Amino acid sequence: MSSTNDRNESESAPAAHEMPAHLSVVSGLLMGGADAIPGVSGGTIALILGIYDRFVESLNTVVRAPFYLRPGCDRTPLWRALRFLLPLGLGIAIAYLLVTKLLVGKSESPGLMIRPESAPYCYAFFFGLVLVSIREPWRHIENTGSLHYLLALLGCAAAAVFAGLPHASAAPEKWMLFLGGAAAISVMILPGVSGSLLLVILGQYQAVVNALHDKDLVTFGVFLLGIVAGVISFVPALRYVLARHHNLTMATLTGLMAGSLRALWPWKDSYDMKTSQLTNAAPGEHIAFVVLAALAGGAVVFLLAMLERRIEAVEASKVANV
Repeated sequence: MSSTNDRNESESAPAAHEMPAHLSVVSGLLMGGADAIPGVSGGTIALILGIYDRFVESLNTVVRAPFYLRPGCDRTPLWRALRFLLPLGLGIAIAYLLVTKLLVGKSESPGLMIRPESAPYCYAFFFGLVLVSIREPWRHIENTGSLHYLLALLGCAAAAVFAGLPHASAAPEKWMLFLGGAAAISVMILPGVSGSLLLVILGQYQAVVNALHDKDLVTFGVFLLGIVAGVISFVPALRYVLARHHNLTMATLTGLMAGSLRALWPWKDSYDMKTSQLTNAAPGEHIAFVVLAALAGGAVVFLLAMLERRIEAVEASKVANV
């Protein structure tokens, strides 16, 4: 067992060196695109890019902004966190807007993930992406033991059950979007757990997407307030767990990512989340092309790994020049 290793984990997050703004924007674009897809998590992309710990630590720093803004306090960590999060957030917002419009669309103009002729390829792409990236959190674990395997299995089971929960069909009350936003951002931050899928289950996904594209500022504003509340309440707890039990957390996240594959199975009885449950079905037509789409998704993981090495090289050069 290696629980001793987790107790010996550093209680502070790893030092966050400066990241160029353009790389933060690119990372945000990738994370936002993933967050927009029911079944995919932006946290997964952050983990593949090697910025997950930095992301959580920066969010935690911003949550503690009142502490840093007190007279006489060193505000350097806060400014560093904002220089990372602001361009990252810009990329997330842009990608979320564009991807929901392209892949989901409005009721009168269904996107690619709603149309039966194109949806299997979209789901297959993300299935391949998540399948290949399962190794990412696991490779950060040192001296794996039986407890790590147990937590991975429990995480896998939890994510698989979550993906199969029935979807609410009634239109949500506006105040419910506050709770939905808080819950969605909490699970969006976790690799392998899709905040968009949670909104689908709650029957809020289409309402949020419509409010965004119809510029319904009141409805979307309620959802955003929920997001802020979720960040404030969830991020400090996640940061604490990552700092104290990093290895065990990575094992759990590995299981969550594996279990999320249930939601990304390419063949479904229906792809319209507004009218029916996204129930998995047996493989259908054009299997070869679906497999190619999955391989393309897996190839993206290797491209993201190249971007991670680029980020690490930039940081290393900055440290060397200090």
